[in-house]
Amino acid sequence: MADNLKDNRGFESIADIVNDIADRALGGFDDFEDDEYHYPRMILDYYKSDDCPEPLNEEVYQQVLREYDERVYRAIWLKIHSRIY
Repeated sequence: MADNLKDNRGFESIADIVNDIADRALGGFDDFEDDEYHYPRMILDYYKSDDCPEPLNEEVYQQVLREYDERVYRAIWLKIHSRIY
């Protein structure tokens, strides 16, 4: 795990945090209402906003969202597509 993450919440790697964020995003995805192509970017923008829900507003998550934006995006996209196809 990166030494500069202030509080790792027990995560052992960046991949664990990315996976946790993607799982949380998938939990909010509605197969019938949400667009699987726009949802990953929309939810990432929300998670990086001032209105971000807990615990995703904690620094360990925010740092990963800032530094690994595309990696998180791909993880969300893959989870959505593996569920619906």
